[in-house]
Amino acid sequence: MSTPSGGRSIVSSVLSIALLAAIAAFAVLVALQLRTDQPPRFDVSGPEGVECPIGEGTPACFTFGVMNVGNQPSLVQCIVTAQTGLANFLNDMPIYNSSAPFEPGIAEQLIVKVDQGDERSVTEPTMICRAV
Repeated sequence: MSTPSGGRSIVSSVLSIALLAAIAAFAVLVALQLRTDQPPRFDVSGPEGVECPIGEGTPACFTFGVMNVGNQPSLVQCIVTAQTGLANFLNDMPIYNSSAPFEPGIAEQLIVKVDQGDERSVTEPTMICRAV
């Protein structure tokens, strides 16, 4: 009886690993094809206090993380409000309309500034976002 040479067993092992990798890749591709498309939907994180950009002259700024949790790119519209004071995006408007689609799974940061209201105080703003 002769034993297989070392070169043959290495080639056999490499081919087996390559076959397993090809089967795994095929399974992933099939799973991606079978998943259903989810409509664009946006998740908004809570406000986090940040320093206002230089020149804004606003007492308080907050950042929100906005993420497309669907599986298709989409434009987004966000509306910000504050219980006390006036909340606006850096374009001095309470409504933000994206100029480019938000890609799925990537969090974008939006900055909101809040000016003092009649009560001379600032509250954390709230923000809602929807696909457009």
